[in-house]
Amino acid sequence: MPSSPEILARQLARETHARQQAETLLEQKSLELFHQARQREQALAELRESEERYRLIVELSPDAILIAVDEAIVFANSAARLLFNETTANGLLGKSLLTLTAEQDRSKAGQELQRVASGGRCIETEELAMRLDGSTFSVSVQRVALTYQGKHAAQMVARDISARKQLEHQLAHQASHDILTGVPNRQRLTDILEQALRYADRYATPVWVGFIDLDRFKFINDHYGHHVGDHVLRTVTERVRSVLRNGDTIGRFGGDEFVVLLHGAQHEQLNAAIVERIMDAINLPIVVDGHHLRITCSLGLATYPDDGENSQSLIEHADVAMYRAKESGRHLCQFYTAQMNQQFVERNQLESTLYTVLDRDELQLHYQPIVNLHSGHIVGVEALLRWNHPELGWIAPDRFIPIAEECGMITKIGAWVLQQACMQCAQWNAAGLGPLRVSVNLSVRQLDSPDLVANIAAALKQTGLSPSLLEIELTETLMMTDIDRALHLLQTLRKMGVRVAVDDFGTGYSSFAYLKRLLLDSLKIDQSFIRGLENDLENQAIVRTMIQLAHNLKLHVIAEGVETDFQLAFLKEWGCDEFQGYLLSQPQHSADTGALLSTHQSSLLIT
Repeated sequence: MPSSPEILARQLARETHARQQAETLLEQKSLELFHQARQREQALAELRESEERYRLIVELSPDAILIAVDEAIVFANSAARLLFNETTANGLLGKSLLTLTAEQDRSKAGQELQRVASGGRCIETEELAMRLDGSTFSVSVQRVALTYQGKHAAQMVARDISARKQLEHQLAHQASHDILTGVPNRQRLTDILEQALRYADRYATPVWVGFIDLDRFKFINDHYGHHVGDHVLRTVTERVRSVLRNGDTIGRFGGDEFVVLLHGAQHEQLNAAIVERIMDAINLPIVVDGHHLRITCSLGLATYPDDGENSQSLIEHADVAMYRAKESGRHLCQFYTAQMNQQFVERNQLESTLYTVLDRDELQLHYQPIVNLHSGHIVGVEALLRWNHPELGWIAPDRFIPIAEECGMITKIGAWVLQQACMQCAQWNAAGLGPLRVSVNLSVRQLDSPDLVANIAAALKQTGLSPSLLEIELTETLMMTDIDRALHLLQTLRKMGVRVAVDDFGTGYSSFAYLKRLLLDSLKIDQSFIRGLENDLENQAIVRTMIQLAHNLKLHVIAEGVETDFQLAFLKEWGCDEFQGYLLSQPQHSADTGALLSTHQSSLLIT
């Protein structure tokens, strides 16, 4: 049995071992706690660093970032304060996120916040935001749920997209509007008309489509430059727009063509005053770069639903009516009629054959004698163009000359007319039937042609006709439309020795001030004043005044359209110098005119 000291030694050893184990365990636990403490400190540092980094990122973000708890804003970064125009410290805090959305989009924004609060996915939307000063702007918005300081919150990220929206609007406007004038272009016009037709169907209201073509616009572009032409187009657009009613539309269809859409009430007829205002607005003088220009237009009108069931047919029929107005003399308005379709087909037929009309020798000149009222002698002839169409027969110039102007054939035809008229007149004079002059009318596009003077000179040289025996007739409207161009042409013709007459006097602007400036030889009184002289005291007074005015300006006076003995006696009594008309002869082929020249006895006609 162990002694007492051995037992004590063993107990001491066990206690020592137990103490050593406890110390070892304590040391290990202390080391673990130390490492855990270090890890916690490191995690806290990383968290603080992460939070600082997040705060820095949020604060420096170019996007506006706001956080709201229970809809009240508790945080706003500097971009948000700048974007929403915060002028006082913490001006955004405490406000509802919805107050930063414009009223028209506020309901949609509230629904987005509810979706986010209920755990819905974040959706990026575009809406109209409102600054603290009440101004609005476009933003792209993202809303998302998060926890902020231990509370459920909503975060809104907003980006200003006003510049992008403005650019999109500009691009959309450019795609649907004419760049030069700013009015709807052809595509947009069609869309507007389609909407108008749907409204008209629903409420049984009429719609009128007007097709406008500016007369002689090509001349302005060619002779004054495109910048002047652009100014004219902008001016015409603004003038027409200023006289249209609310709800009516003007658009540019292309070139110098415009379309107006006019709306009416149930059973309403188109008021003529509206059309007159449009045409009068276009006709007002335009001054640009020192040039005084007068623009006229031809206007065609089609009515819905009578003249077409859709936008395309209405515009086409208004276009057909416009061509009819132009063919009837320009500066006119014409309503579409069903028979115009046949006329339009005929017009296209004429245009297609005009290009070869000279090669096929289908044109002829007819001549109407001009008689001196004092001597009774035939002193001149007026050359009048006729077309013997192989299918349509004889065609008067008022039917095909406008088409020739449109398709560019008028210069060639005009040169042919000058050549033929001068040659025939030279032959008659060589045969002893003179002295005899020949009068040739110029069209609008001939005046525009840079070859006009050269063509006149060539005709005189090739035929040997004296320049004093050629008389160029220009209409009053033509000269007054472009007075500078007319003056230059008249000066040139005067130097060449060619005579110039103003035709159809009294039917145009009748500007006596301009008439005084023009270098003219003759004034031709339009037949509309001669017709009915017997019973029209007012016309008698007008004709007397015209004769006196012309003589005071040292001009020769010729009366057109004389058909009765009374008209002839009246003109002779008041000193008219010459006349032409059916009283002596209608326009005839050169052979018949030559026979008349040979046999004419003026004493049998004039006493």
